[in-house]
Amino acid sequence: MSSDTAQEKLLQELSRFFRRFNRGGDLAPIEDRDEWEKLVKSQAPEEQELLSELSRFADLWRYLQERNEKLGPAVVAAIRDVHKLPLMLRAERIREINQELMRRIGEFDLGIRQ
Repeated sequence: MSSDTAQEKLLQELSRFFRRFNRGGDLAPIEDRDEWEKLVKSQAPEEQELLSELSRFADLWRYLQERNEKLGPAVVAAIRDVHKLPLMLRAERIREINQELMRRIGEFDLGIRQ
């Protein structure tokens, strides 16, 4: 097989793979919150808890981004290391991170109102 043919075959496979991320594909983003909740409920209990905490984290991060606030190096480092924890401890760690973010948001909001 020539290198051109091998490259074309690889490009075709990559194209098929990336189409899975398009709307309607099995790896497409979930845009409907109810659909996301159904997916979460279909998982094992420990995974449900982790997915719920990750959803809260995504909402908090989005909130901060809308206000041009950064997560901060400590939060980024903590998130980066979550995958190293056993599954049972991941949700607990994400919950702690979320609580820290909510505390910061509360302080930020109070600062605006003063």
